[in-house]
Amino acid sequence: MKNNYSIPFRLMDITTEQFAVFPENHEVGNYEFDIDFSTTVSINSEEKAVGIFTKYSFSQKSGIVLVLECACHFNIKNKYWDKSIDNDILTLDKGLLTHFLVLTVGTSRGVLHAKKPKWLENMILPTLNVTSVIKEDMSFDITAEEESKINH
Repeated sequence: MKNNYSIPFRLMDITTEQFAVFPENHEVGNYEFDIDFSTTVSINSEEKAVGIFTKYSFSQKSGIVLVLECACHFNIKNKYWDKSIDNDILTLDKGLLTHFLVLTVGTSRGVLHAKKPKWLENMILPTLNVTSVIKEDMSFDITAEEESKINH
């Protein structure tokens, strides 16, 4: 979906949906983690909002060491929202959603930094290339609050 106008939006809220640590699975002195990453996109048509949820599971040989799920909630201004609806189907631009995902990953990095326990002081969420995560424009039925899990 191509558009020739700016897309005004604002960050409405940041939420930490889940934060859990499992010290019994941590290998002391090992600073290498496998990271499982997933993304879900949801809409709230009443608030004209888009939620980008990211979940990270940091694992070592013994199992999951830390789980973090964060979300950023964005309000889309009326002009773009209304122009993006056809027959109760809201279609959101891949580029806009990717921008929201970049902001959410960066926010998650800050949440991890603030919340991780001292014994995980060397844990960091590395930079992630999310440009290929959202492969195309996404459509949602505005009559049924929907979400789409993106597998990657």
